[in-house]
Amino acid sequence: MKIVITDDRFGHNEEEKRIFPDAELVVADCRTEESLIQACAGAEGILLNQAPMTARVIKTLDKCRVISRYGIGYDNVDLKAAEEGGIWVTNVPGYCTEEVAEHALGLLLSCVRAIPEKDRNIRSGEWNINRSIRRMSGRVLGIAGFGATGRAFWEKIQGFSFSRILVADPGGETKLAALRGKNRREHSGRLFDITNLVSFDELLHRSDFISLHVPLNEGTRHFINRKSLAAMKDGSILINTSRGAVIDEDALVDALKSGCIAAAGLDVFEREPLPPDHPFLTISNVVLTDHSAYYSAEAVSELKTRTALNALEVLEGRVPQSAVNRVFRQSYSQR
Repeated sequence: MKIVITDDRFGHNEEEKRIFPDAELVVADCRTEESLIQACAGAEGILLNQAPMTARVIKTLDKCRVISRYGIGYDNVDLKAAEEGGIWVTNVPGYCTEEVAEHALGLLLSCVRAIPEKDRNIRSGEWNINRSIRRMSGRVLGIAGFGATGRAFWEKIQGFSFSRILVADPGGETKLAALRGKNRREHSGRLFDITNLVSFDELLHRSDFISLHVPLNEGTRHFINRKSLAAMKDGSILINTSRGAVIDEDALVDALKSGCIAAAGLDVFEREPLPPDHPFLTISNVVLTDHSAYYSAEAVSELKTRTALNALEVLEGRVPQSAVNRVFRQSYSQR
């Protein structure tokens, strides 16, 4: 049995070898369609990281039964082509929920307190660095997307005494209902809900800080654009640990340079790694990290183990629990 790891990001494969001790485990470094076609020839299972698993590639996979994605997102997989080819696509939801929430909080604190800028300035010999910084308590936080990471972020910011937390999410009412016991605050002898479900437009207008926790799809691609940035409050801060393409980066560059918003903390980008001439690299009011919000030693081990197990389930004839192509799953169960 041939199993291909298309693009290894982690530098070790102990977990995969443990799950597939008797398989031919091929570790490749695929960046293009051509390299994928060559590496994946004859593979029954594919463990995919960031390589472009396009329709053209998938049509050449004559033996493949499963494409198991390292991660939560799967926008680099042509799902329709996989379904047409009878190939399962799986992902690993929830493996880094706590890490991403912690990272979003870290980016928010770094932006509010100007920590990276102060660090740079001190190293260049400055001291008593004056910059307009306002306290976080008493202000309004907006969370766009209230899935697992959005809810984990909500849990972690409860001690910061925001006056209101606004949530924009299509299924937010049900998700918020589960938090009612934790969502109550007392003011002047009366209890009220600190967190409220609002429209995305209202969240833009009212929030001092906005953290994005949305999937990338046609509805969210560039949903942070010139119009939405202009709608944000003066002096607001934007945090993104979801997907780079949910933000129109040209529009954000202009908003940061003009002072339309005060700062941004970004872990994800439309092009990764960032090109050396990207404007973000020369703007002082943006905090950048290298798509590493997911990372901890524990999260990576869980990710690698579950990705391999997803493939093993299919190759042993079972229906995978973390199937992305649900339509295919339904039809399969009816056979």
